Amino acid sequence: CSCSYAELGKQWYQRRVRGPSLSLKCVSAMTRNFLLSSVVLKNQSLHLLRQFSAVAAAAASHPPSSTRRLPDFDYKPAPYTGLTKEEVLQVRRDNVNPAVHRQTFFKNPPLFVEGKGQYLFDEHGERYLDLIGGICTISAGHNHDKINAKIAAQLGTLTHTANIMLHPNLSAYTKAMAKKLPKELSVIYFCNSGSEANDLAMLMARAYTGHLNIVGLRRAYHGASASNISLTTLPLYRHRTMPVSNVSHTMNADPFRGLWGGSNCRDGPCQTLRSCDCTGGVCGAADNYAEQYRDHVRTICPPGGGLAAFIGEGIGGMGAALQQTRGFYNKVYEITKEYGGINIMDEVQTGFGRLGSHYWGFEYHGVQPDIITAAKSIGNGFPLAMCATSPEIAEAFANSSLHFNTFGGNALACAAGLATLEAIDEDGLQENCAVVGTHFLQGFNRLREKHEIVGDCRGQGLFMAMEFVTDKTTNNPLPVYKIMALLEALKDRKVIFGRGGLFGNCIRIQPPMCVTLEDADYTLWALDQVLMDYAEGRIDVESFNPNK
Repeated sequence: CSCSYAELGKQWYQRRVRGPSLSLKCVSAMTRNFLLSSVVLKNQSLHLLRQFSAVAAAAASHPPSSTRRLPDFDYKPAPYTGLTKEEVLQVRRDNVNPAVHRQTFFKNPPLFVEGKGQYLFDEHGERYLDLIGGICTISAGHNHDKINAKIAAQLGTLTHTANIMLHPNLSAYTKAMAKKLPKELSVIYFCNSGSEANDLAMLMARAYTGHLNIVGLRRAYHGASASNISLTTLPLYRHRTMPVSNVSHTMNADPFRGLWGGSNCRDGPCQTLRSCDCTGGVCGAADNYAEQYRDHVRTICPPGGGLAAFIGEGIGGMGAALQQTRGFYNKVYEITKEYGGINIMDEVQTGFGRLGSHYWGFEYHGVQPDIITAAKSIGNGFPLAMCATSPEIAEAFANSSLHFNTFGGNALACAAGLATLEAIDEDGLQENCAVVGTHFLQGFNRLREKHEIVGDCRGQGLFMAMEFVTDKTTNNPLPVYKIMALLEALKDRKVIFGRGGLFGNCIRIQPPMCVTLEDADYTLWALDQVLMDYAEGRIDVESFNPNK
């Protein structure tokens, strides 16, 4: 074997992107050569032999790359006796909302019947690594013991009473949530979904300012309700008959596909490949995008007024971890104030420590919004959301009309939310997002260097995406059907990703926040294997082509 002892250890212990490349043959040869040289090594021989014996045992227990398995996990799902997959699919075809049926992932979709931590289990007990977390919704982990216990205890005492009645959970949860927010955002409204929270934010902004115009960003997602779907600017969600009055959009400050920005414009481990002149942590591209916003507002508002709000996401969610250029939000927030508006930060997907470096997206950008909205990770899968604002805005809203929400802040929802808030802290999940997320992103950088179709990788903490292109010269989006072929191949290796982006050519990675470094290593290996299979024609991509 030509490997040095140092390289042998490095191959095994550092566990590079391709995973352990150490073979039994290599270890056996190294051990044999070591024994032959033991006369020379003398006193060091026993110590080194023990080291290599341990390495050999580890290699023997680790499958070869082509058959590598998920990391060990000490949990056995209960036997499943419910509907068969065929029955489930039949009902989806015949009776469930057709949009749901058409969006069913995979040609051969698993039937998930149980979850634990970062894993999902199908009806046969097969385990899958969940890297989309119910679309960025599972925060503390599937089937979390403490959260389950708190919900069960509340079910045994009081399930619901409208919040016009007194119950302690609303106050306890509000008090705990307020500690996670700036003192300026001290008034909290609870509701049921991110769409509902953004509806509420729009109402508040218009009530407080007396203006109607709201400006969002292109390639953003803020919900699909009748009132806020006009804020969503992704083609799949745009209806021909949706109302669009007094809602408009400006350029999103995207350094990958936008007009400006490049390799020095993002805050985070991943930069774009195109060059730029930005230096010293100052992004010149942000000025250009901010001026586009100013010019846009100038054309829809009278001088010095007329703007109700600007709304943006902490990092674009459905836009596939679309990171705005450094300093963009600071400049935009100032322009909003010049025209009498307030700033809304949509934290539906970025909140609760998922970014690792910060608890909230607005902290990541270094800005102070007037309203934030949050949902998804807030309840670890329980339908729950919130809108937080200042006393002044809340008072103006209360004076404009009665606001009431039957289920918002009910006893059961507050128990689930408070238990989730505590679990994120007690389990150290924000720190885990920082450590494991950085490990993922550094691995994505290496995969981009190796594979021609990986055009961009981006994100912060456990809020990540990879964008696939036909080639790095043109950056033309890889067709959606080819993305679906990649996702199917990854599913067959027991890894579940999401999909998003303007062209549907991105895979999204927003797993439960308890995912581990070992899970990250397995994922990077699986991606590398699938991308090699794709490049070498071992994936039947054309079978996914809808035109054939």
